Amino acid sequence: MYAVIDTETTGLSPDHRHRVIEIAVVLLDARGRVEGEWVTLLNPQRDLGPQHIHGILTADVLAAPEFGDVARQLGELLAGRMVVGHNVEFDLGFLRAEFARLGFAVPLITERSMCTMALAGYLYPGAKRTLGACCSAAGISLEGWHSALADTRATAQLFSHYLGSFRAPPPWQWAYEEVRRLRWPDLPDGEFTPTVRPVHAGGRHGWMSRLVDQLPRVPEPPQADSYLAVLDMILADREINAAGADQLVHVATKLGLTRPQVDELHRVYVSDLAEALWSEGEVSPAQRNDLDRVAVMLGHRASDVDDALLRASNGRYVVPARPGARGFPPGSTLVFTGDMVERREVWWDRAVAAGFVPQEAVRPDTTFLVAADVDSLSVKARAAREYGVPIIAVEDFVRLLPAPDERKAG
Repeated sequence: MYAVIDTETTGLSPDHRHRVIEIAVVLLDARGRVEGEWVTLLNPQRDLGPQHIHGILTADVLAAPEFGDVARQLGELLAGRMVVGHNVEFDLGFLRAEFARLGFAVPLITERSMCTMALAGYLYPGAKRTLGACCSAAGISLEGWHSALADTRATAQLFSHYLGSFRAPPPWQWAYEEVRRLRWPDLPDGEFTPTVRPVHAGGRHGWMSRLVDQLPRVPEPPQADSYLAVLDMILADREINAAGADQLVHVATKLGLTRPQVDELHRVYVSDLAEALWSEGEVSPAQRNDLDRVAVMLGHRASDVDDALLRASNGRYVVPARPGARGFPPGSTLVFTGDMVERREVWWDRAVAAGFVPQEAVRPDTTFLVAADVDSLSVKARAAREYGVPIIAVEDFVRLLPAPDERKAG
């Protein structure tokens, strides 16, 4: 009756030519009992994207089948079954795009599928958003995180657990009856041997991932959790770059979120991360720097993190000294280096508005260098080290900028 799915992908959006690189399916009967499972890596014929998250190496997929090779068998697994997933729209969007690449429109309809993330919120008000948090609340072990098969098995157990909260037949039986009658196209046959990921593969777990599992749901707008679930995924290891930021914009657009809504979601997200960090105890300098970096990536300021930590701690948090105390007052000259989430012109304008004097190149009299990566080996960074010019991170530079109310007062 059900086909539980999970995918690992090269990025956030199929519209940015990202591809599925691993897919798993667990088949369940009407009572949530396992009938079978299927998994394979896929060769996307492109780079693999955020390998630090999904843990799949290029060598792992060189001999793997392409999506066209597995399309028929995958279609046979999904046809006539209601698809289940955690933030299922993400996976369905990628699968629809993969079939479309082959020239086929398939009846994978979000409104006729089941999402365990949405079910968790419906059954347990106050339930967290991530698969790990939902499984933990249900007493389900999640091993091999960011392995498609491990995540699919966990989602299947979670869905079976939730099924127990409903009488048979479940309230979505009518939707299943529609799905059961949907016709699938005659997909091309392909010969392949499923390729299973080696034991070395698997995403890393960091302290940020623990925090993400603690974040509360955001009920409004209705698309909020779908968007924030994608953000959870890419920030679990503090990784986002300009390309990732562009993909986030695309995800927000596809979900119908407006720019003010996204800005507010980012504000809430930064605040919730700060509160979750404080709840774990002492905030280390490294954790604080990581949190500042996330805030800056999302278009906010390190001072927003200060405010959130002060609220969470009832004023007990000690705000760290600002880089300005180390000799970078307005009037200082500075140079930017590295790829930042926002365009270089935006940072240049901010520097000028704050009273700094931006330069194109590092000179012996340059006051400091702002780097996307403080360990950068760029020409500018090497020159700064040669001249003894201090190098600071973007989030440290943001701390030098006046707050909005200070700019108005000026």
